[in-house]
Amino acid sequence: DIATTATSATPDLLGSSTTRRQLLALAAVAGAGLATVRAASPATAAAGQGTNGNLVRLTVLGTTDLHGNVYNWDYFKNAEYDDTNHRDIGVAKAATLIKAVRAEVGAANTINLDAGDTIQGTPLAYYYAKIEPITGGTMHPMATAMNAIGYDAAALGNHEYNYGLDTLRAFESQCDFPLLSANSVDWVTGAPILKPYPLRPFKARGRKDVKV
Repeated sequence: DIATTATSATPDLLGSSTTRRQLLALAAVAGAGLATVRAASPATAAAGQGTNGNLVRLTVLGTTDLHGNVYNWDYFKNAEYDDTNHRDIGVAKAATLIKAVRAEVGAANTINLDAGDTIQGTPLAYYYAKIEPITGGTMHPMATAMNAIGYDAAALGNHEYNYGLDTLRAFESQCDFPLLSANSVDWVTGAPILKPYPLRPFKARGRKDVKV
């Protein structure tokens, strides 16, 4: 049996032992948090009990609303992206933070997820949907970038459907990770048209793998 707990990425919850770099990384990569997975008997799982020897710590990294931004670039202004809060955007910026956290906690102890709205939102995304469409065999730059980083899974956002199912299926085929949706179903059969969820095993020293 698996008992799970999650900690949101805020300083008061993470505690004083969290480094400044960890906080910056967790805050900048949208949706980042820490998850602890504990292998336990049914009795201890129900009671939330466990010993330190049975703890497996996994770091969950998340991005969301990438909207076709590979680089920190404003395609409308043809200049580096900037806003009033001087925030950065794009997969390349997220990759730097993901790499730093993986180096700190170990890549094998991380899960990297995206929450959707990935292939629409910039002239770059429009180009590969309408001008040189990926349905004709061109590789989508978002798939190239996300494959290079190494995602475990990505959920669909509503904007994944903007360019139609053929474009979405082409993007899905180019990704080295599964695209997930539990509530996208076939109109006639009601069956899911995409994988609702994946299961990933993690190595746990001295005992069975932990499935997440």
